[in-house]
Amino acid sequence: MSNVWNGLQNGEMDEINALIGPSLGKSIAQALEPRKPKRSKGVVKMFSEKGYGFIETGGRSIFFHLSACEDSDTAYIPLGQRVSYEVATDKFGKPCAVNVRMGTR
Repeated sequence: MSNVWNGLQNGEMDEINALIGPSLGKSIAQALEPRKPKRSKGVVKMFSEKGYGFIETGGRSIFFHLSACEDSDTAYIPLGQRVSYEVATDKFGKPCAVNVRMGTR
């Protein structure tokens, strides 16, 4: 019995198209369309004078650094401050808050 390739099966082509995009006939405009990052909201639970802290949202805490704050004209963020943020990963692969904004715009 010879091994004959029967092509891709059961949606495997959709996975390939998602990976390679325009080369398989997908629209270049669709492939290059930037995705708007999802913003989450929370409250500053802890902030250290060393410039880092934690934001609590939905019973979970996420790390942030003052350098990730868009409104970083201050060296201190008060506890209880409402903030909005985007989630990224730090250099260790752990989730952290970036583009932190004071208030919940």
